[in-house]
Amino acid sequence: MNFDASEEQVLLADMVARLFADHAARATRDAAADWRDYLAQGLVALPFPQATGGLGGGYEELMIVMEGMGRDLAIAPYLQSVLLAGRTLALAGATAALGKLMEGERHTLALFEPQQRYRWDTPGTRAVLTGDGWSITGAKIAVLDCDGETVLLCPAQTDQGLGLFLIPPGMPGLSLTMHPTPDGRHAANVTLDRVRVPADAAIGDPTTDRAIIAESLDGAILGTCAEMVGAMEQLLALTVDYLNIREQFGAAIGTFQALQHRAADMLIAIERARSIMIYAASMMEAPAEERGVAVAAAKALVNRSARFVGQQAIQLHGGIGLASDYPAGRYFQ
Repeated sequence: MNFDASEEQVLLADMVARLFADHAARATRDAAADWRDYLAQGLVALPFPQATGGLGGGYEELMIVMEGMGRDLAIAPYLQSVLLAGRTLALAGATAALGKLMEGERHTLALFEPQQRYRWDTPGTRAVLTGDGWSITGAKIAVLDCDGETVLLCPAQTDQGLGLFLIPPGMPGLSLTMHPTPDGRHAANVTLDRVRVPADAAIGDPTTDRAIIAESLDGAILGTCAEMVGAMEQLLALTVDYLNIREQFGAAIGTFQALQHRAADMLIAIERARSIMIYAASMMEAPAEERGVAVAAAKALVNRSARFVGQQAIQLHGGIGLASDYPAGRYFQ
């Protein structure tokens, strides 16, 4: 496998690094302003086919973007709108909705339901075909980056199988209960009480929608792994800087061999996470079962590495690592 980045990927990485550095330098973070910058720089259109108006990027390019987001602790809804909802729209052939997304309309995929754990493939939400459209009733929970201006992409059970429905914001019977997430973003619990949508709100095909969502979800998990790798990298850099300036017994604590070993262990954990992330990215075009195994393995190992790196960073920083005005704690969250 060739791990060398192409010329286009190097340029993309440089552009992403500059963009996120500019965002990080702002006095206050503004997700809406960040999103407009993503649109202007082509990041929203990046992973979609050129035939639909996208830029035709692959998973390698998405990993570059997501690592940059992890280093910056970006809060714009890229994961939900692009990697989850956008990829689902593209695979389902919903070109009109995908075009609106690439023009700036935010979408989110509402997967999980109360009492269902993570079994998104057997939703309790029900869609009934009426004379001139669909009536949808059910509930979704923990829908990340969902607010009153977000278009919902909602899986629901129909008489034909698993259906996918586009639900515009503000529809009668649609209600959102917002709550903050530990990483500074927000999520919503969604209630649908006989929400009526037109017949063309149904996209995809009930015989293939389940496979489409599974592929999109695997891609989003892979993107989250890349985001975590970027966050771990930045957290290690913060920790090494701190070890080199914090003095004890008249010397920087970074000169103590035991702490050097712990920083080296953090680096090893990050490189292991990066390696399995690259492997999972290479398996995204494999058959669904093989792809799912590779992504699940990446998710498990990256999670383990992230917990280890975060705990070591907090321990090496001491009390300042948990201070709200110091970034180490935010990266761990």
